[in-house]
Amino acid sequence: MGRQERDKAEYFVALINEFAKRHNLSDSQAFRYLDRYGCISLINEHYDISHTLTFNDVVEGLTIYSQKHGGTLR
Repeated sequence: MGRQERDKAEYFVALINEFAKRHNLSDSQAFRYLDRYGCISLINEHYDISHTLTFNDVVEGLTIYSQKHGGTLR
């Protein structure tokens, strides 16, 4: 695994952890929720932009995005 892939993987782990904390979920629950509502694909596609934002901004954006796709977390 190259440096860029390692950085991306570390970002995903940290982001999922922050999302889990915000919504009082375990990391695995947060991952399943984000995956179910298309957020993992969204972040993967837009990683170049999202990793320049604060975790707070990205978590808020993912919360809104998931709501628009059927998610119930607020």
